[in-house]
Amino acid sequence: MKLLKQLSLVAITLSLMTSLTAVKEDALVGRWKGKDKGDIGFLTLSADGFATFEMDGQIMGGKSFDMRGVSAHMRYTVDATTEPAAIDFIIYEDETYNELNRLKGIYEMNTPDELHLALTFVGELGRPGNFSTDNVMLYRVK
Repeated sequence: MKLLKQLSLVAITLSLMTSLTAVKEDALVGRWKGKDKGDIGFLTLSADGFATFEMDGQIMGGKSFDMRGVSAHMRYTVDATTEPAAIDFIIYEDETYNELNRLKGIYEMNTPDELHLALTFVGELGRPGNFSTDNVMLYRVK
């Protein structure tokens, strides 16, 4: 009987953690607007895992785009179980599905309509540990 209670407690805990993670990930889906070094840009995160960056009329990402002559697409993955939560933007070659590039980042939702994002860029190693550099505040576009 004691074992059954412990197993029930574990099952309930796991289901709560899974549902809270899903809610946190779903909260990211949408179109976001931010200002970085004076430039206005947009980030779109789709429910099916695609990510698109737009800056000055230039589009990078989504289901299909040209990256230096190669047909590619950009997806995002989230790990909401870490603190701060982790997000990766991964560019894949369409034909081979080989990974071409990965931007590692962290995020926090300040409100349902305010997303704080910090990323490493090409040539940088690791994932940001905090929001002190290379960060941007994004606001949900309604």
